[in-house]
Formats: sequence, C-alpha cells, structure tokens
Amino acid sequence: MPELFDTHCHLSDERFCDDLDRVLASAAESGVTGFLVPGISLESSRKAAFLCETRAGVYAAAGIHPNEFDSDYPDDFADIAEILLRPRVIAVGETGLDFYRERTSAELQIKMFRNHIRLAESLGLTLVVHSRNAEREVLDILGNDVAVPVIMHCYTGPPDVALEAAQRGYYIGFAGPLTFRGNNRLRDLAGSLPPDKILIETDAPYLSPEPLRGRRNEPSNVKYMADTISAIWDRDPALTAETLMTNSLKALQLGPFQRTDLVYLLYGNIYMNITGRCSNRCRFCIKDRADGIGGYYLAHHGEPLEGRLESIIETLSPSMGEELVFCGYGEPTMRPELLRRLARKAAGRGFSVRLNTNGTCLSWLSREETVLLLEPFDAVSISLNTSCAEEYNTICRPADGNAWDRLMEFIELAGRLAFVSLTAVRYSGVEIESVEKLAKTLSLPLRIRG
Repeated sequence: MPELFDTHCHLSDERFCDDLDRVLASAAESGVTGFLVPGISLESSRKAAFLCETRAGVYAAAGIHPNEFDSDYPDDFADIAEILLRPRVIAVGETGLDFYRERTSAELQIKMFRNHIRLAESLGLTLVVHSRNAEREVLDILGNDVAVPVIMHCYTGPPDVALEAAQRGYYIGFAGPLTFRGNNRLRDLAGSLPPDKILIETDAPYLSPEPLRGRRNEPSNVKYMADTISAIWDRDPALTAETLMTNSLKALQLGPFQRTDLVYLLYGNIYMNITGRCSNRCRFCIKDRADGIGGYYLAHHGEPLEGRLESIIETLSPSMGEELVFCGYGEPTMRPELLRRLARKAAGRGFSVRLNTNGTCLSWLSREETVLLLEPFDAVSISLNTSCAEEYNTICRPADGNAWDRLMEFIELAGRLAFVSLTAVRYSGVEIESVEKLAKTLSLPLRIRG
C-alpha cells in the first residue's frame, strides 16, 4: 500500500479526544504513516507537542493563528518559542493572515506573522502559513528569501499567487476543497503547479472531501486528495503517492532531508549543538551509534551557519532552562571564536552558561586564547573518561598524541576561571575506580555516565 503523509490535521482538537487511537488506526489502514499537527493557540500547541511524545508518526507545529491573538499574546508567544524546542516539533504555525473574519486587527496580525517568520528562520523550522482573503499580502510579507521551507496551507486563493509562491520554492497544500464537485478552478490550479511543490492534507476535523462532506473529517481521508491529484496528473496512484510523500518529507525536513536540531531541551537545560567536528574518536561516542538523543536529530551535514546560531541565542529566554550548555555532536572548542562570541552574547542576556568539552583545546589554542575562550563561562564540564595517557589514547583515540597532557593542563587552567566538573563513561577497558581516584586527587566532582 502506498504511504501518504497528512501535512495538516488538528489531532489535538477536542473532537478527537475520545477516539484518537481509532482515528490513527484507521489512518494506518489507509496508508497514512505521517501526521503534522499544527497549533492555533498556546493551548493547542502544547497539546500537539504532547501528542508527538505519545504517538508514532506524529509531528507538531507550534504557533498562534492570526485570529487567535488577544491581550496576552506577548507572553503566549514566548511560550510558543519554548514549545518549538521540544523533540518532534518541526514547524512554526499555523501563522499568517486572515482578513475574512478579522477578529484580530490587520496591524496585529501582520506584526505577529513577521514574528513567526523570524522564529522559524532562527530555529530552521518549516513555516506553515494560513492565508484567507490575504494571499497577496502574505506573499509580499514573506518576500523572496525566506530561509526555511514554506507551506501555503489549505490553499484556495488566486491561481497567480499560488504560481508565484511555487516559483519561489514554497509548497502548496490542498485539502478537501480540491475534491468538491464544483471546484474545477482549484483542480486546474493543481494541474498547473510543479508536481514537486504540491502537498495534500485533510485539515481534519474540518473540510471533509467528497463524498464525505458534512461528516467529521479524519486523516484517513487524505487518500481522496491523493486520488484527485493522481487523476489530475493522469498518473499511476502508487507513483503519485511516492511523489507526494517525497514532497512532504522535503517540506517538513524529515527522512533523507532531516534538519539538524541546533538547540534542544534536556535535563532541564538548553543545549546548543554548534559543531559536528571533534578532535577525538572515542570508542564509546554515541554519534557512531545514533543520529541523536532524546528524540532530537543532532548529526550534522555541514557546519551550522554562524548567523543561524547567533539568531538562536536572541530567540531563547533564560526562563527556558537552568543553564545554556554549549556542546555539539562533536567538540565545541573547535570553533573557538564562534563559541566565545555566542557564550558572551548568552551571558549578556542573563543566561548561566556552561561549556561541555573534551578538554583538549590546548592542542590548537594557546593558554592566552584558552583563557579568553573560557571568560564568559560560569561552569565547565570536562570529559575525563580515563585515568592515564595510555588508556586515554586507546579509548579516546585523540588526534594529538599529547592530548592527555593537554587535558590535564586544561583542567588545571579551567579550575581557576569557572566551576569545573568531570565526567566519565562506563566502557570496556576503562578502570572507573582509577578514574574516581584521579578525580578525587584533583578535588573535582565526577559524574559517571552509561
């Protein structure tokens, strides 16, 4: 059975509360294996994020619908930013403009739409856009250089705007109205768009497709949109489903197009993943066995852009975690100038700042450079892991044959500048008791992991 992705379904809606498991099982029987659940308010965004943690194949977007803002919107928006750091929350939205109902002033809608765009670009998340009687205004605000994928959700607007959006690389989502008997205009539009820019969605529980109009919509019904697209393209349904699934994965940055999480929440702290490079090749390193931890994808396809990392710092709030920890799926001190700049910016914004490091940076930095690097940090956590040079070279396999001596020197130097703690991983060949004795000799706390 061809697989399908429902790129917009409100599974957090109270109308699904009593039979959500049945709804998901029915969708699975129809070949629907992926679901994006959008937020339209702070409460629904929280519910969507919770569903990600409890249901397979479910991903979330967090945002505030343009007609859902009220006097509390600044505080709500700060909370939305925190939700976006949770695992499997992969998009910002739904956001945009709605000049049909206009329960919120156009001025406030535009302001908050711009805020959502900045948030998506900062975190590298897909942007899910609602537009009703405001399609041209939405396109004008988005401009030509949005740095993340954009989805024009449940599109029913002017064909020329959709064509321009597709030319800019945006994705056009079609829901139930595509199947309505009298909606040849929308089907003609779908046929005129590049096939690689089309998505299908249900917008469940709303907008049930033909022949189910008037009933509660469900994700299983996304097959009707797939069948309609297949007829428009005059293509085999299996090939149509394959194209639509690939489009969904690209638009949502999943599967082979997976986005790296550069910031994430764990253990009550905020972590910043600034590099994939490392000076060691530790035998126990998790990145040799997994692409991430805690539901986050942390492997790098290239070094993160400095501007993106700097904008993330500006997006975060100290209230989101006890500490802001600079780490990497690698060794953060391999980007020393960037690391120092980010740490200073974070400290200036009121964060308690910690560095997680393997402690070998004196292999490529002078003592003076290292002192400057450590200046913004309140705490430094150093991976000790072994108790002697021979064991270190065997287990941690450093690029520098003198790395153990550099590590010991760094521990002494860091201890003068910040609160220092040590860590070690239980691993075959590591004498943990000897590591504990060394830590005691150094008068430093040691945490054993694994």
